[in-house]
Amino acid sequence: MSEFTNIFLALLLEATPFLLAGVIISVVGGPLVERILATAALRNSALAVAAGASAGLVLPMCDCGNRPLAHRLALAGRREFALAFLVAAPVINPIVIVTTWLAFRSAELVVLRLLLTVLAAVAVAVVLSRLRRDIALPLDAAAGGESHAPPGPGTWAPRILDEFFELFQFLVVGAALAAAIQVFADQEEFLSARGVFLSIAAMMFLAFLLSICSSVDAFVVAGLGGAIGLGPALGFLVFGPLVNLKSIPMYLRLFSGPAVVLLVIICAQVAFAGAAIAELRAW
Repeated sequence: MSEFTNIFLALLLEATPFLLAGVIISVVGGPLVERILATAALRNSALAVAAGASAGLVLPMCDCGNRPLAHRLALAGRREFALAFLVAAPVINPIVIVTTWLAFRSAELVVLRLLLTVLAAVAVAVVLSRLRRDIALPLDAAAGGESHAPPGPGTWAPRILDEFFELFQFLVVGAALAAAIQVFADQEEFLSARGVFLSIAAMMFLAFLLSICSSVDAFVVAGLGGAIGLGPALGFLVFGPLVNLKSIPMYLRLFSGPAVVLLVIICAQVAFAGAAIAELRAW
């Protein structure tokens, strides 16, 4: 229980500042971003997807911090941009690029990680934006309606607190699940998987269970040394920041069930196929 508590608190302390920063940016800067998108030439779907996939370069956010802003943008009707940003931002940002390079000193791995993430973001944005139903769930749906005062500095503090604690409870659930897996599951079973495809699948599943922040996950994989090859490492680094135990409860609170299922399936397919091709050097 002591080890579980330490890991659980570490996950919370690691993720909470990013979640709070994401909520603040979403509440304070969200309307401004929406106005910029409304006036920019982003009504074209292709441009919106491209802009969303690269927005993390100027809005560097961890995988916990970008979800509130992506949710707000999806509610505002900027579906393609929001979905591409949701998937790409945890990896396509300067912090993760630098930490991946420092951990591996491999330009090939850095480029492949970025390329596969962008491919997953584009695929998710294209497929989910075609859904005929709403993909984003209003946070106040259960409240039965709130006052619709115009947004402004006077409303920022209560809205930030409401949204933060609304999402924080799901972060707690995800962190507890991830900590329990790290304590009670035998991670050696994943590292000892035989065969290229099984090794990639095992490392993707391990990334899902561990729920490590995208800013530091490269150092965790690099710490395994030569125990895994390029493909399994890519599977871990691409799939983990997008889909993990910590993120699923938050996804389900912000987005509809069909949207979350499709997001998970698409990200898993892109990560697995890309990692397998990289490992087999099939290009």
